Amino acid sequence: MNSAAAARDFVALLMVGESGPGIEPAGLGVVGGISLLERQVRMALKAGAARVLVVAPALTADLGARLSEEPLVERAATAAQLAERMAGEARRVLHLAPGLLIDDRLVSALLGAGEGPTLLAFGADAPAGAERLDSATHWAGAALLPAALVQDVAAGLGDWELSGTLVRAAVEAGPARLLVESLPTYAPARRRDAPMIWARPEGEAARAAATDSLLAAAQKGCLDWPARFIHPPIENALVRLLLPTPVTPNMVTVLTGLLGLAAIWLFAVGKPWWALALVLIVGPLDGVDGKLARTRHEYSKWGDLEHVLDKVLEYGWILALGYWLSDMHGIAAWLAAGGIILFALSEAASGEFFRRFTGRQLDDWGPFERRFRLVGGRRNTFFWSLVPFALLGLWWEGFLMILVYAAATFAVSHWRLLKAVGDYGSRISDEVRANFAGTAYDFLPKRTPAAR
Repeated sequence: MNSAAAARDFVALLMVGESGPGIEPAGLGVVGGISLLERQVRMALKAGAARVLVVAPALTADLGARLSEEPLVERAATAAQLAERMAGEARRVLHLAPGLLIDDRLVSALLGAGEGPTLLAFGADAPAGAERLDSATHWAGAALLPAALVQDVAAGLGDWELSGTLVRAAVEAGPARLLVESLPTYAPARRRDAPMIWARPEGEAARAAATDSLLAAAQKGCLDWPARFIHPPIENALVRLLLPTPVTPNMVTVLTGLLGLAAIWLFAVGKPWWALALVLIVGPLDGVDGKLARTRHEYSKWGDLEHVLDKVLEYGWILALGYWLSDMHGIAAWLAAGGIILFALSEAASGEFFRRFTGRQLDDWGPFERRFRLVGGRRNTFFWSLVPFALLGLWWEGFLMILVYAAATFAVSHWRLLKAVGDYGSRISDEVRANFAGTAYDFLPKRTPAAR
């Protein structure tokens, strides 16, 4: 079994905490629009759990119904039932403490930590809610345990609390400890350093604060200036409205796509102001589906198609605007539209090649690239830059501005692509580094590739 498959060969064990008079069971509180238990289930399934075992004496009717719709989720009312379900289980068990809000990066790191029992732990500076293991470490609410240990503890539990007893049994076995502080905080998908999310929120105020943290963590970095300065307040307000509703990220994507298609039609029939207004509305809406998915931990296999839709809309707007302008400027409008799309598509293809080659976004490769991303020509910057031209009635001049903008962006991006590929190759390969050194022009200054 390869390492990737081994990291996914596990069973998840989740549970609802014990309750008392006037006390809400840990795990049923709502954070980010869904209960903490449901969030843990979604996280385990996304991480590749072979099945998810939920120990809960009782659940609300709607939560129980939603969990029953997941074919990989099984429910046990008691520890004894759990022991029966675990009989003969050979996979490792990922256990998350009841009521725990945890970053999916921490779960991924724990699953990749190795085959032996491992506890996720904080050092001496632990947040509230972390349970002390010894004088130096606190349990961070997640553990990777042998299935046999879980079955033995569940079978002989008696009146003890299951989660805490599992951890004590694991500590006696001398597990490895993966320190949260040792893990990198850079999130490639968000193109920035993002603090690890971790909390055991109890009470409405704590859960509201946890939702705020999730929404803040969902913000991507390394954006163009409209997406960085104009869109976030609108996106966040809409996500907050949608969190408690049944509206899914895919529904938002479909609505965004329909508005974008309407803009194509409006450009083509000669109503550019209405079209431009829709384009500017689509901008923040395009960020809502992703933020909603990350905040609610609600992902779909269709999510990646959103990026294809983005390109279809962008190039459709350019073609439709060129079609309208061709009535006045003939073939020149079509050539300008083709040039914009060619430069934009080439720049996007270069960036995708670099991502596949290095695992990093070219936009986020270094300080220059991050600063250039802010002002580089993309869908948002193209059409926001068109606004002042439109106000003056200079639609053709604005269209030519977009052409020049796209050409300049491609030129800079291609230069940075070549430089970044050279730096990356020199860093990971002695042969590439020797080739660059041996073929350097004597009149150029010698340099050492900067470490990233």
